[in-house]
Amino acid sequence: MALNAGGVVTTGTICVISSYGDLLDFDPLRDLPDSWAIKPARGSQGDGIVLALRREGNNWYKGSGTKLTPSDVVNHIRRIVDGGFSGDSAAEDAALIEPLIRPDKRILELVPEGLPDVRVISLREHPLMAMMRIPTLASDGKANLHQRAIGAAVDIDTGVITRAMVVGREITHHPDTGFNLIGVKLPEWDRVLEMSSKCSAAIGLGYLGVDIILDENDGPMVLEVNAHPGIEIQNINQKGLRAKMLEAGEKC
Repeated sequence: MALNAGGVVTTGTICVISSYGDLLDFDPLRDLPDSWAIKPARGSQGDGIVLALRREGNNWYKGSGTKLTPSDVVNHIRRIVDGGFSGDSAAEDAALIEPLIRPDKRILELVPEGLPDVRVISLREHPLMAMMRIPTLASDGKANLHQRAIGAAVDIDTGVITRAMVVGREITHHPDTGFNLIGVKLPEWDRVLEMSSKCSAAIGLGYLGVDIILDENDGPMVLEVNAHPGIEIQNINQKGLRAKMLEAGEKC
């Protein structure tokens, strides 16, 4: 993998299901761990992502408490393979099944369920802007802003949360726990920035969005790299990317 070869630590993959043949060979009870994430390879805005936080007997449970039977899992993967979440109903897709990462204990107070991640927008090796996406019960444990997760602006120099929003409404405290988000300093911020800086050279993208999670055991790991990251990060930070890009361009 290009990222690993470039010295970037990434999350692992349990399996990839891209055809009905793959699906016939797949047995949820045999092949899935107690917690996992299923994502469409070509999905957007969090559509098609299913997270299982725990297993009880032959079933799994989402952050909302919704039960997932083995048949539910197989049917969802079939929808992904059929292109149901790809944005193009005629396009086939692949289901990526990954282990569900457990968040660093130092950020557990930020989120009641699910896994927050950090989105860093970079121009080549220069990190420009950052935010943390924090799941809520309303977002079903997903760190997706379009599904009512929190977008928290993170100061790029210090790693401190300075502002937070949910679907366009500014907040200061987590709506589920009442925990004060403003002023929280994210752990291992220097490593987060270093990791985002390495991704450009590793995969040959000049402008990119890097999604990084803070794992309980392994620290910062790259979850995903986006060639066309959304620009909601500008609204969260109340800053424009253009000035940051011009400033970084002068350093290149």
